[in-house]
Amino acid sequence: MHQEHDSTGKPGRRRFLRLVTLGVGGIVLAACGATAPTAGDGTAATAAPAASGAAATAAPAASGAAGGGFDPAACYRPTAGVTKTVKVDAKAGPYVIALSNSYIGNVWRTQMIKMAKAFTELPDVKPSIKQFLVNSSGNDAAQQISQIENMIAAGAQAIIINAASPTALDPVVKKAQQAGIVVLAFDNIVETPGVVIVNEDQVEFGSKMAEWLVQKMGGKGNVLMVNGVAGTSVDADRSKGAKDVFAKNPGIKVIAEVNGEWDPGKAQQVTSTALSSYPDINGVWCQGGTDGVVRAFQQASKPLVPVAGEAENGFRKQLLQLKDQGLSGISIGQSPGMVAVCIRAAIDLLGGKELPLSISIPLPSATSDELKDGVNVFTNLPDNFFTPIQIAPCGVNLTVDQINAQQV
Repeated sequence: MHQEHDSTGKPGRRRFLRLVTLGVGGIVLAACGATAPTAGDGTAATAAPAASGAAATAAPAASGAAGGGFDPAACYRPTAGVTKTVKVDAKAGPYVIALSNSYIGNVWRTQMIKMAKAFTELPDVKPSIKQFLVNSSGNDAAQQISQIENMIAAGAQAIIINAASPTALDPVVKKAQQAGIVVLAFDNIVETPGVVIVNEDQVEFGSKMAEWLVQKMGGKGNVLMVNGVAGTSVDADRSKGAKDVFAKNPGIKVIAEVNGEWDPGKAQQVTSTALSSYPDINGVWCQGGTDGVVRAFQQASKPLVPVAGEAENGFRKQLLQLKDQGLSGISIGQSPGMVAVCIRAAIDLLGGKELPLSISIPLPSATSDELKDGVNVFTNLPDNFFTPIQIAPCGVNLTVDQINAQQV
């Protein structure tokens, strides 16, 4: 999670788990037909009035196609600690699906919208979508509420939200649910009970990086931790995941922790300072701004060490270009492609499939040896391009050309 698209008002992962556990009885996802939707554990959901006419048959759901390598079990992983599921009565397709985005002022958000549009054009997805509505409100909750009101009026059957506020949208989200609209949220989520959440597990994010680093270092040595923005849930969860792993390996010593704030310039600055104070650093664990860490080692004329970092294109280019100089790494990213998983999940829910209430998508990652130019690193693109454009288990296999062909 990069600072430019993180909301410090976003509920922490553990707080969200409490909300899911306590709030599932209030699920109000509803669809056509006589049977009330359930929360998957037998809890009846509050259904909106059924539409007139006989129950409709579902359009071919996105997950029903063989294309794209979609694996429902691998893609729709329940978030750890959440066992609730959601199922609504099938609606006839194709469907009207809407994306309500908030902040739009950075590369991650614009790339996310382009990926959403490109995904709806894929051959296994396009037949299920009648219309795809997109709007961005900025970080203005009142404007986003108005935006969602318009989507309800326009006949949206599913609304996907990247929220300006975790709580302010609650009344309009409930209005959508009572109208039988499937509501999903990702990245910056909402707290309204019954909303299907699609996100990455940030604790797993941190632990997976740490596990690779421990193995690469042979289980011993001094580690520099370059954290994100102090006080945010993402920073806390990623750090917890890493420290849990390091604590199990007595040969690993965290020699220093610094705050790089997910920014390459800041990460370079704090790493340079750490190198002056702690010259014997054997590995680096970095939440973001990782290309700045590598530049700090170069600037200090220090031998390159294993680096576990984010999925910035700049870092992955360094892993390619500096491999012969001893640089090795793992790169894990917060993918803009989460929006595509939301679209697929919306189609499957509208088609009557049962899904987890909280989905933790596979973490897009690549080690130095797995990098391939034009696939998961792009030497001809800017350093700030977000490389995790493919989430293979979810059938998200977009190309740069497909993404860049779209307009925001």
